[in-house]
Amino acid sequence: MYREYLLLTRNRTNLLLAITPSAVYLLLFATSLSRLVGEVRYEGRPIGYPEFAVPALLLSSMLAAATTAGTSLFQERLGRMDVELWSYPLRRGSYVAGKLLVSTLLVLLQSLAALGVSLLVFTFRWPPSHWVAVLCGIAVASMAFNGLYLLLATFFQDFQRFSVTINVLAPTLLFASPSFYPAPQMAPVLRWLSWGNPVTYGIRCIRDGALFGFGAAWPWMLVLLGVAVVTCVLIGRSLMARAREI
Repeated sequence: MYREYLLLTRNRTNLLLAITPSAVYLLLFATSLSRLVGEVRYEGRPIGYPEFAVPALLLSSMLAAATTAGTSLFQERLGRMDVELWSYPLRRGSYVAGKLLVSTLLVLLQSLAALGVSLLVFTFRWPPSHWVAVLCGIAVASMAFNGLYLLLATFFQDFQRFSVTINVLAPTLLFASPSFYPAPQMAPVLRWLSWGNPVTYGIRCIRDGALFGFGAAWPWMLVLLGVAVVTCVLIGRSLMARAREI
């Protein structure tokens, strides 16, 4: 686990690139958009725009952190760390478990940091039970999106192709979802894309948990938990197969 922690955090450039977009978005919302938009209608009730948009900012932070986790697979391979790794008596199951656990913790901690920054900028009056739902939603979404990005990384052999793909995919997923605008106000094509967009379910999970509590958020949590389980199984098989080839 300590090795995975060093692998994910020693590249300060990647960490800076992962943190900066969320900080910029929060600053922009604090200084302009939150005052400009005021309120939006969501599920038939008016809510403040910061309450509506902050879940999308948290997802933006998750995607950035998950990109760092996916990149670590290529750092391991390009630096020939995988050859060095398997020269020690390490069980493959421990290797897979450590990578999944530490990368998920990175995504979770960065998402919680983004939530903490948003609390410094905005004021939310959610009941305690809603806060618990938000934290559970963040945890489940972190597992799901870390799994999706790691799984995507296992399909690429070339780092540049992965980098280009992920940098195009992340904003596409974010803006082709009801992130900064209610679904009824989205263009028809974007609305259709949002139905199969995993970011939609992550945002709905956190947003519904914040506004309505567990009663509205648990279906989305189950979907994300299912995604997390499936991706973890597939990642485990892929990493085990790669380890046997070394």
